[in-house]
Amino acid sequence: MLLESERLIIKEALVNDAPFYFQLFNDPDWIQFIGDKNLKSIEETRVYLKDVLFKNSKLGGLGFFTVILKETNKPIGASTALQRDKLDFIDIGYAFLPEGRGKGYATEATKLIIEYVRTKFKQEKVLALTMPKNEKSQKLLKNIGFEFIGMQQVFESGEDCVFEYIY
Repeated sequence: MLLESERLIIKEALVNDAPFYFQLFNDPDWIQFIGDKNLKSIEETRVYLKDVLFKNSKLGGLGFFTVILKETNKPIGASTALQRDKLDFIDIGYAFLPEGRGKGYATEATKLIIEYVRTKFKQEKVLALTMPKNEKSQKLLKNIGFEFIGMQQVFESGEDCVFEYIY
């Protein structure tokens, strides 16, 4: 899978992306708003990615995707499209390093992922989850056209805000 916009390239995550993901997974905002993966080295991140990517390979195009800034050819964030056991529709997500925030990259990448899910999986809607305290992410989702539909416990950490985007 390869998606492109004017400023971004989105590609499937690779084990070789471990240095970037180590940095992303240990970013304070990732830990606060997504959760601490307790990965203490690039090698631990590489092992984690091998497991995740192996599971993703069985999902027919779902999984973790690396967001690359065309201008620098460097990764700045990640997008996901996952089918979670407790959800009837695909859940999309995103996270960016500090240098990738506040410039519209998350919005741009998320729009590409929404369209990817629509065309590849032919679903009538896509979902997104945020922790209740993640107001910036909720604002981004609303600006794209997602609507808040309620709270649901999908992860062990408690209930999340569930948003839906109907095509």
